[in-house]
Amino acid sequence: MLDNDLSLAENVWIFQCDPKKYRIEEALDDEEVKRGFHWKVKQHKNEIAKGHIGLMWRSGKSAGILAITELISDPGEFSESEVEKQYWKDLKDEEGIQSRVKMTVIKSLTNPLTKEVIKGTNGLQDLSILRMPRGTNFPVTQEEWAILSKKLLEY
Repeated sequence: MLDNDLSLAENVWIFQCDPKKYRIEEALDDEEVKRGFHWKVKQHKNEIAKGHIGLMWRSGKSAGILAITELISDPGEFSESEVEKQYWKDLKDEEGIQSRVKMTVIKSLTNPLTKEVIKGTNGLQDLSILRMPRGTNFPVTQEEWAILSKKLLEY
């Protein structure tokens, strides 16, 4: 999906990563991972689908969006590739086969779009991940995406 088409996406999801468990920035720098990697789907399994847009969110003190992805599978029972597994800080956290979606990176952000910037942007203060930060998958409304997609293109 081209940058100009991003704002037209109808279904957008935030996928959260805990950097204490997974080296997400290193993984997103890996060309093989960028072409296709799996992420857990614990919520919204019946709503998330192939062709939707994903936003990779790093949690913690430096929280924010690191990359824009396109989902290239529906949620299913998948395990991670050996390439993906190498970024777990403790392989016990990987947990083998489970509900995941496969995605590819459309755009890695040079600088993350930080939680502080998002919170300070009119129309994004109620973003689901800001209201209820515990979880793995979070919906983005079309109104929020209209604002967020423009912001992301600046990064």
